[in-house]
Amino acid sequence: MVKPKKFLTIMFIPHSQKRTKSLHISYSIFFCLPFIFCLLLVTSTLFLTRYHEYRRILRINKELVAEVSEFEKAMRVVGELETKLRIMTGTEKEELATGGPSGLSNLLRYIEEKPALAIEDVRALEKRAVLQAKSLEELSQILEGQTIRLAHTPSISPVEGRAWLASKFGGRRDPYTRRWRMHEGLDLAARPGTPIIAAADGVVRFSGEKGTWGRVVIIAHGYGFETRYTHNRRNLVKTGQEVKRYDQIAELGASGRTTGPHVHYEVYRLGKPVDPMLYIVNLEDIGREGY
Repeated sequence: MVKPKKFLTIMFIPHSQKRTKSLHISYSIFFCLPFIFCLLLVTSTLFLTRYHEYRRILRINKELVAEVSEFEKAMRVVGELETKLRIMTGTEKEELATGGPSGLSNLLRYIEEKPALAIEDVRALEKRAVLQAKSLEELSQILEGQTIRLAHTPSISPVEGRAWLASKFGGRRDPYTRRWRMHEGLDLAARPGTPIIAAADGVVRFSGEKGTWGRVVIIAHGYGFETRYTHNRRNLVKTGQEVKRYDQIAELGASGRTTGPHVHYEVYRLGKPVDPMLYIVNLEDIGREGY
C-alpha cells in the first residue's frame, strides 16, 4: 500500500473579497528550503567576495603600474647621476656577471603571487631610489665644485719639460746689490724659448713690461690664487684672455734684470706670496743642480 504524500499548505488570504489562494508544498521540499537558502547565501557571498577581490586587484595593479613608472623615473635619475659622477671621476662602470632567471621575470612572478606586498616593496624601492638620487646629486655638486676648484689651483711646474732650480723661495742675497732680501718665488732655468705654461685655469690679469721683471704675465685663478711669470722672452697671451692649465702663455727668456735665461715664478695665496714648491706635483721635472 502506497503511503499518501504529506503536504504543507500555505494559504494566502487577501483583505479584499478575492478568493484565497493555497500553496501546497511537500514536507521534503519544505525541509530542503533552508539548505537551499544557505547554499544561495554562501554562493552569493563567495561571488561578492571574489568580485571585490577582483576589483581590489585591478586597483592594486593600476597603483603598481604607477609606482613602477615612478620607480623607473627615479632609477633613471640615479643612472644619469652615476654616469655624471663616473665621468667626473674618470671611472668606468663594471659589468657584473649574472645567472639564473632575470630580475624582471622574478619581479613579475612576485607581482602575480603577492600584488599587495609587491606594491609596498616597489614604494620602498622608489623612496630608496629618491634618497639615493638626492645623495648622489649632493655628492655631484660637491665633486663638481671640487673639480672646478682643483682646476683653478696651481699644481704644475710653469716650464714645459725639464727645468733646473736656480734659486728657491725664501731669504737670499740679491745677486746685484748683495743685500739680504726675500725671494718671493722660484727661479727655474731652461733653454731660451722653452714654453712657459699656465699652472692652472684662470684669466690673464696682466701681460706686458714691468720694470726689472721684464716681460711679465700675471694670471688670476680665483679661489684666492694668483701666479706670476717674469723675465719672458715673449708673451703669447693678452690681458683679459682666459687660459687653461698647460696652455702656453710665454717663451722663457732673460728680459729685465737677470743673470741668465729663466722664469721667475711666484704663487700668491690670498694676496701673500707662498712657496711655489708646495703647489708643484711634478717635482721630478725640476732638477736641483746646475744646467
